[in-house]
Amino acid sequence: MDVRARVVGWSALGMFCVVGAGRPDTSRSPWGGYSYPASYDAEIADPDVHRVLYEDGEIMFLEVANPPGLDVRMHGHPYPSVFARDAGAGQNTAGVAMKDVLLDEKGPFNGEGWGQGPPPSGLQFPRCTTSPPQGPHKPINKSDVPVHFYRIEFRRLDGDEIATRWKDWYPWMREPSRPVKNVAQMDSIAAAPDNYHLLYEDGHVRLLEVGIRPGETTPRHAHPYPAVLAFNAATPTSDAGEGAGRAPPPAVLDMKFPLCLTSAPQGAHVIHNGGSAPLHYYRIEFKRVDGEGYRTNWRKWYPWMQYMQHMR
Repeated sequence: MDVRARVVGWSALGMFCVVGAGRPDTSRSPWGGYSYPASYDAEIADPDVHRVLYEDGEIMFLEVANPPGLDVRMHGHPYPSVFARDAGAGQNTAGVAMKDVLLDEKGPFNGEGWGQGPPPSGLQFPRCTTSPPQGPHKPINKSDVPVHFYRIEFRRLDGDEIATRWKDWYPWMREPSRPVKNVAQMDSIAAAPDNYHLLYEDGHVRLLEVGIRPGETTPRHAHPYPAVLAFNAATPTSDAGEGAGRAPPPAVLDMKFPLCLTSAPQGAHVIHNGGSAPLHYYRIEFKRVDGEGYRTNWRKWYPWMQYMQHMR
């Protein structure tokens, strides 16, 4: 079996176990002229706040938790990102009072030009944000509830090059799709396993990698959960459904990606890729939407957040 990723599962007390073959071999190539050293990278500088749930050569999937008053360490993000949120009134920091201390106040990566995506029509959540690299900063939570969200960092932006390089970047898509028979459930990972790969799952979220080959029509499938779709190449529309929320790419550095969409649960459908390049993107699916219940239930849902100050 080709084990190409690290998956980290966290218990209620913040302990973790590693599944797979250890940390993948990923060279560090900061994007867009980001020049701060690796010691500031979020998962290194403050791994308590930035828990790596999954990583491979293309992405890193982080769970971000910042309780009130925590002495967060100065950290940055060297890659473009998509944020996925299922709680909070605001789109930048989950709607709580924050003070962001910057290492370099005149630097080019201090939160400018972020793209904001509203929730799907008729829903309050999820919401999404696109961002360029983010320079070292120290966010202090002055509210009475933790900041909590998920973040995909793209180690590479595929863009238009996916049309000619997809077989090298995503060799699993070289294999022809196999028909699925006698599927009792329509959930995408069961009904269309050649197109929807489960990368990570816990009681709250799951992360899927989606690939639809040129000329391919997927098996009939459904999406039982609301989701944020994150793209670093061309954007499909049929997998987000009607009323999807859309965020533009960051409005800096002439960026065309990443993009993100927000999607409600979807009934059975198929997707046909009539183009010459594959459709490739990621789905962050919320098995539970915290929403307005987050303020009163965060201690029950995320009990380890209460102890983060003692994990230092």
